[in-house]
Amino acid sequence: MIELAHREAGGTHVALLWSREDARVMVSVVGAGQDDSFELDAAEASALDVFYHPYAYAARREAACHSLEQDGRENDE
Repeated sequence: MIELAHREAGGTHVALLWSREDARVMVSVVGAGQDDSFELDAAEASALDVFYHPYAYAARREAACHSLEQDGRENDE
């Protein structure tokens, strides 16, 4: 992984990373607590937006996962 950009604020480290092997772009967030750390895949077109707003993108991802889980439960009934 190659670090393209890095920033730190309030004890949270955010890095924009690129994989030379598979051309994957991701954002890594390392916070003070274990639950505050996560990684997000980012499309090239939105990579900087994800880098500057990772918590918004993480919330969207969580909401999408929650919605898929509910759809799966409704289909099982």
